Amino acid sequence: MNCPKCNHILPDNISNKINFCPFCGGKLFEDDKDFMIEITCTGQRNLAGGVIMLFLDDTTLYEIQPGENIYITVRAGFHTMKFRHKIRNKTIHVLVTNNYSIRAYYNSLSGLIETVVSEVDDKQYAMTFANAIIAKPTMVTNQGEKGLDILLGEDEPEYEINATSGFKEGILRIYAERCEFSCEKDFNKEVVKYSDVVAIKKKMGSLDIQCVGNVHKVYSIPKDIYNEVLSFLTNRVGAHNM
Repeated sequence: MNCPKCNHILPDNISNKINFCPFCGGKLFEDDKDFMIEITCTGQRNLAGGVIMLFLDDTTLYEIQPGENIYITVRAGFHTMKFRHKIRNKTIHVLVTNNYSIRAYYNSLSGLIETVVSEVDDKQYAMTFANAIIAKPTMVTNQGEKGLDILLGEDEPEYEINATSGFKEGILRIYAERCEFSCEKDFNKEVVKYSDVVAIKKKMGSLDIQCVGNVHKVYSIPKDIYNEVLSFLTNRVGAHNM
């Protein structure tokens, strides 16, 4: 990133709250001003694995189809954009002081995600931006990267416990927003979202999770962690029902 005034390269560790250049002292961006960014997923139109995902500032997720353009508005200042295709990630840091065009593509030769960031000619793009439809995000969270992981189901479990459900033995994984029971024999995964839970009760040393529609999920877990897990689940379900 360069200072728009003196063109010096800004330090990589510069705080995103700073609005002055450490070299020339000039203002880096205009407060409370919005700019348009065109984001294009270029390259192979039949991209194996589908969309490229864009995580904006670890709060907002957009999805871009191969060959598609989307338009977003962002506030002037520092922004982090992470592009993902399957297991590949590419993170860029952008100081937004103008309207931009960003082209992202998966390079099948190098196996990397490539990005090209360019300031746009406002006159040339005037008609494009005037008719642009602002993309709606796929997901939004105020909990940062962990919040997006939770929404995507990619977060790490708080607890991972050997458990039984009826005659099935398996693993009970307890997350911040859900719990999952999986049994190796049938490869099925039983998911219970806390937003669907009505109550959690003790039942003969087991956890009785009552869901909407009077559906009960009962899990037997080791005694040494029983009270701790019961307390955690009760608090998480209570937070959803407030």
